[in-house]
Amino acid sequence: IKVTKGQTYTFNITNTAGYDHDFYIGTDADLQAGTTAALTGVKAFSSGTQTFTYTFATDGPLNFGCTIPGHYQTMHGTFDIGS
Repeated sequence: IKVTKGQTYTFNITNTAGYDHDFYIGTDADLQAGTTAALTGVKAFSSGTQTFTYTFATDGPLNFGCTIPGHYQTMHGTFDIGS
């Protein structure tokens, strides 16, 4: 997903699964490790919509995904940060 460096985006994360999912932005390594303490995103929730804002302040790709054990492998993607 292409985003612009310095731009702030609002994310509306909807979960209709009925079981926990989360959504975090960070490096692939941090997301795969489930190291969410220093990451921005939405903590695990099982239904409804959670909203947060994020400003892409750095260059390079950042990833997003669900860090619930076993989920990241099929629930992740990359932000392509441009100017």
